[in-house]
Amino acid sequence: MAGGVNAAIVPCRKCAGPAHRTSEGTEDDYYMCSECGDKFGIDWSVDGPPQSPCWPISEEEAKKIRKMATQFFGVLPKSGADK
Repeated sequence: MAGGVNAAIVPCRKCAGPAHRTSEGTEDDYYMCSECGDKFGIDWSVDGPPQSPCWPISEEEAKKIRKMATQFFGVLPKSGADK
């Protein structure tokens, strides 16, 4: 698994909810968010696997992700993170 044990759950790129790994590759892993359903991949080959768990994240980190996602994707789906 490319991201290793610390990347089993990562923050969703759209809603900052927990995205669980759905498949593992040699250099990349694929994820699906349990809150908004977004599916995405992460290529771990450049920086290597994370040295500490990617989840949970702080509310401050979640706000940053949602702000960047709004700028990149536009209107975000409703999720438990928005409640």
